[in-house]
Amino acid sequence: MKTERVILSFVAVVIGLIAAGAAFYFYQLTKQVSPDESKPLGTISKKILSPTPESSNLLTLDSPNDEEVFDKKVITIKGKTRSDATIIVTSENTDQIVKPASNGTFTLSQTILNGTTILYITAVFPNGDEKTITRTVTFSTEEF
Repeated sequence: MKTERVILSFVAVVIGLIAAGAAFYFYQLTKQVSPDESKPLGTISKKILSPTPESSNLLTLDSPNDEEVFDKKVITIKGKTRSDATIIVTSENTDQIVKPASNGTFTLSQTILNGTTILYITAVFPNGDEKTITRTVTFSTEEF
């Protein structure tokens, strides 16, 4: 009785493997291969994907970095945006407005408070759109 069960299990496994192999074979016969997939491995695709911005209303900030610690109360804020935008820097103690240079770069000095200061750097574009970057900076004279 045990031998019959073992033989029956073996036959069932073999039949299952044959059925799965046949199904895979027929699937491969009917599969459509696009030209990109048919290239041999090791060839380099000539497509170059580069990220494109959603719009030209961009604002990037070179400094300060988020959660940066300074040992001076006056820091420099540097960044880049469109040349026709207006930059507004807001903190707990001051608001500043600056126009970028003709190449879109801007630089300004900002006095920060003792402890932590949150800076909001906003670019206002001629079409009314705004882009804001938030930076948290800390003034500390302690050495780490």
